[in-house]
Amino acid sequence: MYKYIIDMKMKNSALGKKRDDLIRKVAGFSPWIEGTLVNTTRICGRKNCACHTSGQKHPVMYITWKENGKTVSLYVPKKLESDVRQWAENYKRLKEIIRKISNIQKDIVRLRED
Repeated sequence: MYKYIIDMKMKNSALGKKRDDLIRKVAGFSPWIEGTLVNTTRICGRKNCACHTSGQKHPVMYITWKENGKTVSLYVPKKLESDVRQWAENYKRLKEIIRKISNIQKDIVRLRED
């Protein structure tokens, strides 16, 4: 029985260290933005532009996400496209770290002492 308690405390300690290491990683994923990047085309606002007559639309990027069950889109200016792409990637990595931390926390609860 005593060996079992020591093993559980050691596992709990190891899990806590692993969790703390992951929590420190979170600071490295800044800034981030929630959403999915969408590349599409559109007609611009200049009436004399060829996109109004030739059918050749301009490539654009949007970031989309859900708010109250509805999809919301935000235009991403060309000069911010690479930044927003990195922020969205940071968000994906952040979500994965949070998932790992949550799973560790569940393991810690499973090892609880009664």
